[in-house]
Amino acid sequence: MKQPPYGDSPAPPTAQRTDPDALAATDRARLIHPHLPGGVTERVVMVEGSGCRLRDAHGREYLDATGGLMLAHVGHGRRELVEAAAGQMARLEYYTSFHEFTNEPSIRLAERLVDLAPAPMERVYFTSGGAEAVDAALRMARLYHHRRGEPDRTWVLARHFGYHGVTYGGAAVTGMPMFHRGFGPMMPGVRHLTPPMPSHPGMYGGEDPTEYCLRELRETIEDIGAGRIAAMIGEPILGVAGVVEPPRDYWPRVRELLDAHGILLVLDEVITGFGRTGHWFAAERLGVAPDLIVTAKGLTSGYFPMGALLAAGHVADVVTREEGFLGGYTYSGHATGCAVALENLRILEREGLPAAATEIGGHLGTRLRALEELPVVAEVRQIGLMLGIELTADPATGEPAPADRVPPLVRERHGVIVRNNPNTVLLSPPLVMSRWEADRVADAVTDVLTEYADRRTHGRTTPRTTAAAPAPTAAPASPASAPASASGPAPASPASPPAPPSMPDLLAAAMEWHFSPETGSRFWLERARTLDFDPRRDVRTEADLALFPNVVDELRDVRVEDLVPRGYGDVPVPPDVYESGGTTGAPKRVAWLPDLHERLTAWHCEALDARGVPRGVNWLTIGPSGPHVFGPISRTMAHRRGGIPFTVDLDPRWVKKCVAEGRAEDAKRYAEHVLDQVRAILRSQDVGVVFTTPPLLEAMAGDDELAGLLDRKVSTLIWGGASMSVDTRTLLREEVFPGARLIGFYGSTMVGGGMYERAGSGPHEPSTFDPPYPFISLRVVDPATGATVPYGERGQVVMSHVSRSMLLPNNLERDTALRVRPAGGGAGDAVADIRPVPTFGGTTVIEGVY
Repeated sequence: MKQPPYGDSPAPPTAQRTDPDALAATDRARLIHPHLPGGVTERVVMVEGSGCRLRDAHGREYLDATGGLMLAHVGHGRRELVEAAAGQMARLEYYTSFHEFTNEPSIRLAERLVDLAPAPMERVYFTSGGAEAVDAALRMARLYHHRRGEPDRTWVLARHFGYHGVTYGGAAVTGMPMFHRGFGPMMPGVRHLTPPMPSHPGMYGGEDPTEYCLRELRETIEDIGAGRIAAMIGEPILGVAGVVEPPRDYWPRVRELLDAHGILLVLDEVITGFGRTGHWFAAERLGVAPDLIVTAKGLTSGYFPMGALLAAGHVADVVTREEGFLGGYTYSGHATGCAVALENLRILEREGLPAAATEIGGHLGTRLRALEELPVVAEVRQIGLMLGIELTADPATGEPAPADRVPPLVRERHGVIVRNNPNTVLLSPPLVMSRWEADRVADAVTDVLTEYADRRTHGRTTPRTTAAAPAPTAAPASPASAPASASGPAPASPASPPAPPSMPDLLAAAMEWHFSPETGSRFWLERARTLDFDPRRDVRTEADLALFPNVVDELRDVRVEDLVPRGYGDVPVPPDVYESGGTTGAPKRVAWLPDLHERLTAWHCEALDARGVPRGVNWLTIGPSGPHVFGPISRTMAHRRGGIPFTVDLDPRWVKKCVAEGRAEDAKRYAEHVLDQVRAILRSQDVGVVFTTPPLLEAMAGDDELAGLLDRKVSTLIWGGASMSVDTRTLLREEVFPGARLIGFYGSTMVGGGMYERAGSGPHEPSTFDPPYPFISLRVVDPATGATVPYGERGQVVMSHVSRSMLLPNNLERDTALRVRPAGGGAGDAVADIRPVPTFGGTTVIEGVY
């Protein structure tokens, strides 16, 4: 049975058959891990990745806030890169690039890198990784001077705390003694200098850091002799040392001094290259023009081991003359690696990921800078999506505190992976990280460091370890961001939703799943015969969903069993059945499978946590309890969040029928009947969250007793199911219920989900809604032409659902809305200012009480 490799699917069959304990035992017996003492027995065996999410062999999910080792720029599980590698392998997997031999991908990649790199980079030398590129840069610098008649220029200047890999040359210029001890003698002719670290003024004896470092550099050049120095190498921004950016005048002045003495400048951009700082290269950010740039990591986002050395024209012209640049690497210019790198660069550019690093990094930095109020946090530093949280044992003296216990606790408690150097927590997530994922990272780190600070304050030097890690098959807990209620502490958070894949990945897997005879539902397999396209071949982008007809009216009559995909197995999966509509004919039905319900409620929990809705409080839902999904979802939410569900049922079809037939008095009496039930519950029960419709919320606001009960008891009011004007929302929020959160919700039973109001809307701005993209996506179209309207213009809403559980493209909703750009520069569209259409299907639309 096929299993689709997208976000809401279970682990693939290979991962399910894996014995994680056996794998770990074999690992301990056979593998030598970098930086792992031999006595440590723990192993985390990763088997799957998608976006910023990872899954281990036990089935537990993690949020990757490190990008592995500061790479994975485009995220894990990108199908485009798999296809790029496979396509190139099918043509030419590899041939040597030595001598006159070459291949097309390496030529095109070299051209692309020169286009992206700052001047005066003109030539490219490919390696298998960053450390090899560092060694090549050192050799190239020495050879450059040798061929220009200065063979004594062999010395290399580097910096303390700099990191340049652990090859022989790279380790020699790395300024961290731990990589020298026991490995000596190191490469001779290396001198380490003081780096500029403005947050540590004690290093400079009261002198300006740049002035100190420039004076030291001048004295070093005089001591060694300018005629004996080949190059100076440095990271433009210290990465492993703690994400430290130098003062703005440092690198330009270093460049000027080196030029005056004929010394080459090598910038190690292995970490900072390809968008991590918000620029293609950090040299652009810092305003410096090096002679050589070393790069790797983001070049392929880790999908292929590859690095590159970029050389200025004046250097390349010298080192390639005579017999050329002697020596190379077997895999230099590897055809498959270059093809992967080219596609990776296309993704970075197409999705605007350098800009996303600035935006999401800024948001994450803002969240984490609040930690500077803790006595254990000396400073939070952020450049793009590079962040360092430096810990201190004494804020007055700046004495460092160890950070080694923080990453294990963040991982164990919250399923978030971070790194550390001796006293700094390091974060370098994939550049595709979403805002809500960044919030989850911030919540996880904040939780652990807050406890760390509390325990150090009370005399304990390290945070406790958790009593037990979550069960192996459990997904990581959500951030514990919601406060406890008055009635007791908040219960444990639920499992987080699966990692959202890219839309192309989701579509490729979903089309295969829903239209393969082995896995598709009877409904879609039979419907496919009437289509004039092949979904498995032709549906690859969000725009391709428009190829499908709108089939929702067919769901009035179809057997529910025919909607369940065969891939769920021979044993029938009993779905719940929910209905929508019914005032324009027979209701339309959807098959609601257990995994869809689980995914949706988990997403709801994440969204409510992000909006500060408390856990551990009771819910009152005033809406249809069945056959609509409104009531069942609310009951699940109350239970999942540690509360008791109270319900007052509605029959919106009956009310709408009364209104349509002119029986306004009957509709009014029905509303009064509903409010009497609400009154009885609020008088006698503790309720913290009320979920209802705008007309009923307005009716309660106009009833003195009900308004008073809501004001005293209820902390969160969620409205949905009908539109609410900006003026009404402002009146309720600011005058009637000023002490409560007022949150809008917009959803659709037919597409299996909905979305909460975007936070931060001003009093005169309409409510905006972002869907759980890509599983649910929105278009806003001109109803006359079906064409998508421009941003900021009004049209009719079209929703699509694509997942393992359900395929429903192009559901035309009974609403109009403004088309809005997605939050945080993400993908897909959002909608604002929802209003009902006047007529739908030839029938007047009535909102009534719902």
